[in-house]
Amino acid sequence: MRKFLTLCFLFMFFIFQANAQATKNDNYVINGTITGIDSGIVRMLSDNRDVIDSAIISNGKFIFKGKIGSPRRRGFLISPGNWSFRGFLEDTLITFNIDTADAMHQYSQKKDYPIFWQIKETGSVLADAYTQYENEIGLTHCYSLLKKLKSAKKDSVSIIKNELDSLRGLIMGKEKAWIEDYIGRNPSSLAGVYIFNEYCNLSGNTSEVYLRTMINQFSGAAKASPYYEALMKKLPTLKNREANNLASDFTLQKRDKTKFTLSSTRGSITMLDFWASWCVPCRNGIPHWKKVYAKYHPKGLNIVSISDDRYWKDWIGALDQERMPWTQVIDEYSSINSRGKVGQLYAVRFMPFFVLLDKEGKVIIASNDENAVTKKIETIFQ
Repeated sequence: MRKFLTLCFLFMFFIFQANAQATKNDNYVINGTITGIDSGIVRMLSDNRDVIDSAIISNGKFIFKGKIGSPRRRGFLISPGNWSFRGFLEDTLITFNIDTADAMHQYSQKKDYPIFWQIKETGSVLADAYTQYENEIGLTHCYSLLKKLKSAKKDSVSIIKNELDSLRGLIMGKEKAWIEDYIGRNPSSLAGVYIFNEYCNLSGNTSEVYLRTMINQFSGAAKASPYYEALMKKLPTLKNREANNLASDFTLQKRDKTKFTLSSTRGSITMLDFWASWCVPCRNGIPHWKKVYAKYHPKGLNIVSISDDRYWKDWIGALDQERMPWTQVIDEYSSINSRGKVGQLYAVRFMPFFVLLDKEGKVIIASNDENAVTKKIETIFQ
């Protein structure tokens, strides 16, 4: 009997080991826990924000199973409630621990879109490296201050905000140095190529020369990743942000459905203004640009506003409210979740964003800095 039990134990042990090895090497399993939400649905999104999988939340828990191949980061949506977060997927056993108390609440058109900037994830090598990155450049401390700000008393708000402003300035310098050091020591790391791609997406100021220098360092698994491919696709678009390069021509529709082509502005100084009806900083900056246009349009300044709105009704509604006296066009999209054709062509990562062109159509300056672009215009027409 004892021999039989021993054989059974060994049999079960080998079955367990085989299953564990299969999970580690062939598939991923995500065991998720959400504190604050007992039931609902978690949806996994593709890079284009299409739903590619979903899991039921039961008693605050959910499970995803599948195969990812090359490790990567995915976006997730939790409903009801519009909660969103991101997590790393690798073909192994992973845990997500999420607490609704950690969410940052963002409001748009009176709707709440809470987002988790950080979740507790274990089992992923990429997640471990990214957590190290966030800790060492100060992002984790930044998130803790933002969380503290939500419940701060009036006499503490200004102190926390000042600390945040100081910390953000330090982070901007630290992240670039951290990434360069990490990639230099780990050229084949998937974490390195992912973090650098994210940095390029968010910084908005990466030059073609710098990007090419960094890309040339990658090797092995990093070079075979979708993030390396994404970096390679950025290279040709950056020429539209480099001074003295001829800006790429494009054709878009105006409000009356007639077509506007950028090259038709040759012979005048032209500023491209990338904006959207839902972009609060964009709308706040319009009075300033009205003053600039009124002063310098008689001297030869043109402005072309390119809307990132996906729906014409939103765009038209904003135009009726703002009454901007310069050329207005709307970007085009191949699908509901794709990026705008011209926005992608000019590597626009955030808005507002401005590209000032000379009379030949060459780039003078490309920046999200309203003051820097304004000063350049003033210099040209002084």
